Amino acid sequence: MKDARWSIASLSPTPEIPTDEDEAIVIEQDNDKELVHTRQITCRGYRRKDGLWQIEASVADDKGQDVPFKTRPNVPAGERIHHFSLCVVIDDDYQIRDVEAKAMAAPWPVCTDIAAEYRKLIGLRIGPGFNRAVRDILGGPLGCTHLTDLLGQIGNTYMQSSWPDRVARQRLHGEDPRQWPDKRTLSFVDGCYAWRKDGPALAAEYPELAGGKKAKKGLKKT
Repeated sequence: MKDARWSIASLSPTPEIPTDEDEAIVIEQDNDKELVHTRQITCRGYRRKDGLWQIEASVADDKGQDVPFKTRPNVPAGERIHHFSLCVVIDDDYQIRDVEAKAMAAPWPVCTDIAAEYRKLIGLRIGPGFNRAVRDILGGPLGCTHLTDLLGQIGNTYMQSSWPDRVARQRLHGEDPRQWPDKRTLSFVDGCYAWRKDGPALAAEYPELAGGKKAKKGLKKT
């Protein structure tokens, strides 16, 4: 008979684990390798009729080998040990308006107790200082590692989801991005290698913002 203590956070059935055809780049092929763990992170961004953005993210961990425990039943290979989700509503000013966290599968019943703490994120803004604020509110024993890890993905998904609309609004003020009133729309500049100020991507797409060294085609050969 199954131990009723684990019914609150019961393990859900595991979908068929993808084969090598779904794998990322393999550095060195090993035909004898054994799949022992699969983590799946899914993020979706929705534009709502009320003008807000709803970002939904989930993380699921499926075990390919048995996971032993001392005080509860082991998690057998083929079972799901973690399945958490976050739904965050964000406005056009980058501010979090609502949050709901949920644990669908977890190794301990107590894992479900922390979900309500994520409503403390309401009022925070996505942008500089966001990750530090999250750590202050939900870091370590104050939150769930897996839910908190999703927040970075939620921020990225929000930016990707709202980007086309955000740029379209700025272009109403002209094609020259230097004249755009919301400078946060340009936060991508120098935010990565592709969008560096002296890179070819910025020079081609937004020549008005390119500067510094002469635009390079790629990494310098050594």
